[in-house]
Amino acid sequence: MGTMINNCKIIWVSLILLLMACSVNGQVKKTRQLTAEDYHLWSTLNAEGISGHGSWVSYSLSYESGLDTLFVKSATTAKIVAFAKGYGGRFFGDSWFGCMLPDNRFRLVNLLSDKVQDVENVQQFDFIDHGKYVLLYCAGKNGKTDIVIRDFAGVAVAQVANVNSYTMNKSHDLLAYCITEPSGNSLGLLRFGKKLVKTVVTTSADKQFENVVWKNDGKAIAFVSRRNDAKAFTADSVLYYVIGSGALYSYETETALNWPKDMVLDANFTSSLGIADDGERVFFMIKKREAVGISNPSGIAVWIAADKDLYSFRNKYGASDDDRRLTVWYPKNGNFMAVGDSVQPSAVLNGNQKYALVYNANDNKPSWKQEADRDYYLYDISTGKKTLFLKQQAGSIGTISFSPDGNYIAYFRDRDWWLYSIAKGTHTNITRKTGIAFYDDATGMAELPLYGAAGWWGIDNGLLLYDQFDLWQLTTADGNLKRVTHGRESNQVFRLVVSRYADGITAKRDTIEDAVLLLKSNTTDSRLSGYYSLNQNRKLEPIVFTDKGISGLHKSAFSDCYVYVSEDFNAPPSLLVKEAKASPKTVYQSNRQHYNYDWGTSRLIDYKNSKGVALKGVLVYPFDYDPQKQYPMIVYIYEKQNFRLHTYVNPTFLNGSDMNATLFSSQGYFVLYPDSVYELGKPGLSATDCVLSATEVAVRIAPIDRSKIGLTGHSFGGYQTDFIMTQTNVFATAIAGAAITDLVSGYLSVNPNEIKFDCWRFEYQQLRMGKSLFEDFERYRANSPITYASQVSKPIFSYTGMEDTQVVPNQTMEFYLALRRLNKTHIMVLYPGDDHVIEKEENQIDLTNRKREWFDYYLKDGKRPEWFSPQ
Repeated sequence: MGTMINNCKIIWVSLILLLMACSVNGQVKKTRQLTAEDYHLWSTLNAEGISGHGSWVSYSLSYESGLDTLFVKSATTAKIVAFAKGYGGRFFGDSWFGCMLPDNRFRLVNLLSDKVQDVENVQQFDFIDHGKYVLLYCAGKNGKTDIVIRDFAGVAVAQVANVNSYTMNKSHDLLAYCITEPSGNSLGLLRFGKKLVKTVVTTSADKQFENVVWKNDGKAIAFVSRRNDAKAFTADSVLYYVIGSGALYSYETETALNWPKDMVLDANFTSSLGIADDGERVFFMIKKREAVGISNPSGIAVWIAADKDLYSFRNKYGASDDDRRLTVWYPKNGNFMAVGDSVQPSAVLNGNQKYALVYNANDNKPSWKQEADRDYYLYDISTGKKTLFLKQQAGSIGTISFSPDGNYIAYFRDRDWWLYSIAKGTHTNITRKTGIAFYDDATGMAELPLYGAAGWWGIDNGLLLYDQFDLWQLTTADGNLKRVTHGRESNQVFRLVVSRYADGITAKRDTIEDAVLLLKSNTTDSRLSGYYSLNQNRKLEPIVFTDKGISGLHKSAFSDCYVYVSEDFNAPPSLLVKEAKASPKTVYQSNRQHYNYDWGTSRLIDYKNSKGVALKGVLVYPFDYDPQKQYPMIVYIYEKQNFRLHTYVNPTFLNGSDMNATLFSSQGYFVLYPDSVYELGKPGLSATDCVLSATEVAVRIAPIDRSKIGLTGHSFGGYQTDFIMTQTNVFATAIAGAAITDLVSGYLSVNPNEIKFDCWRFEYQQLRMGKSLFEDFERYRANSPITYASQVSKPIFSYTGMEDTQVVPNQTMEFYLALRRLNKTHIMVLYPGDDHVIEKEENQIDLTNRKREWFDYYLKDGKRPEWFSPQ
């Protein structure tokens, strides 16, 4: 007990109450100019949570200085509690709030009595048994964890020392923990309830226990063990414990007669170990004994064109996926079998773990897609029967979904969603009759992205799907698919606030229950946004939907009370609380200094490209806007950007890739964010068309000097920037970041991030060529900036990180060398130690200053910077 008191010292302190006025003083005399010396005043507001009945809200403010603060504020009074550099805050009911503070300190506050408890040396915390106890994980000796259970009065009622790992069941009433200490190792359970009950599951003098996973219903655990003298954690046993009966089963790989001798246990992570819902089977991974990678002492690299993966990929990750197998163990009878085999070694379990989809990741390699297509076989685990399920199915994430109870498999193929009934063995097209596209056919990509599946509802009752606008509900019993929302008629997009994903070797049984759902919504032009509730009868009710940027919604646990953030381009984020059908009220307004300055405004503009496609853009007006004056303009390009309409942008020099509209509009610039659409095979030409159309409309409706327009973009936007500068003289200058400049050499490159042939990015995705380089070589050249480098007539500044793993820096270098050889006005800046996005603070400041000086010189006749001078 003495050890625990030293490790988790309790400190009682008086509560400091901070009273902060929430009114906005609109009568303060406004200054004309926002300067760099003011930028440090700005913070970023985040809604963190709301108490059980909505009496309190929590939010955080983060600053560039790092002096971030977590707050809890009354929803009805001015009372505020501040936690300097606090994080991980959680309410219990409407009385208690706990959070972590710097130096591993936990603080628990009674919001009604103002009593504060501080506990030192805490790594994380949890509220358990319906708030009866506080569970603290404290730093122990030799890297171990000491677990302390306290009541809300601050009294320690139980403790466990020298814990090397721990995990809680789903219902939060049982904690499993592994202890390692010189006197012996053990695995135990701690049950919470009227009494705290400890159970020792197993002990060992020469083996350590690790990686406990729970059965979905919390009635059993599986874990692994290894010898104390093992140099690395390579488990040699799998154990299974049934909590009700106390039965403990063990599978020892070193002595089991049915263990494949060329394999070793690979179940050291929660994602590689699982328990079937029937409690009769335990699943775990095994792998071949050979080391991952290519054994090549000579260093000679042999690259064969027919290799399944590139040599460099195999050298890092191994030859293929067939060195890992999913296996199933039947603890009660000792049977053991592999789910995959040497032909289809990889396996994915269905919801009830009675079937698996098995495949060989190499079957369709070499592949020119990001992920190779897969040939899936349906494998009956009880009989070992294997039948072909899908041939050459897309390997990308989100194209296949198992129902939680295991009766169905939903998959996307041939531009439709299909439902497969395992019991009937039937494939049914469930979306064709709607006449609606459940994929984004407006991207201009060869591989069309899906709008996706929101999840399964009511266990296996149905599936929720998205189209461009709406949520659709499939009833599996009758195959009926109906539209739940009606956003298509109003150009309004609906999406579930929370999505659920499978986790680990056996899928979680979480489903979207037939209850109230929360939906995020916005119009396609971003003019309106907000949230809705969808009740059990599928009736849609607005919570908030307005001409602002609405985000960060949290709902109270026991009432229809919500907290969310509202902002606009010229209105800093505020925190609002809305109760049931009452009007929302502001409980906190961030960045009140904003109202001391004249600020820019934003507006949507409408335009059409040369094909007649209607598009939107966001035009930002300068702070000191005077319709009688002429202003320079900066055009920032990427793809679709109208989401920026209501986005409040803090003025800052810490910009790694984006355009800080506040910084530039405060210095007398218009800023334009145009939307672009693309034709397959014409990425550069399409961008030029859309950007020029948007620029022309902006110049017609606002006092913009045609001779003082700059262009900028990053990544794909950098590519578009460089290309457009070779096609037109409309822009006086440009800044391009991390750009692809030669589609030919880019196509014939290895992506450093994925270590794959980069052709998929050009043929199927963002570069939108739709064909291989060798099927349409001239079109690749026709969309490459470097092809037309001789036509560049205006100054260009380009930059990238020296360690860019997304677009190799050599692409920026090639364009620089071309312009250098052509005697063009061009400067390139390479940032050491930075990747695709500039992240080092000193480099971000340098880049922002260079951008500002560049545009000031060429668009505002400013002073020539010293760094312009050749050496």
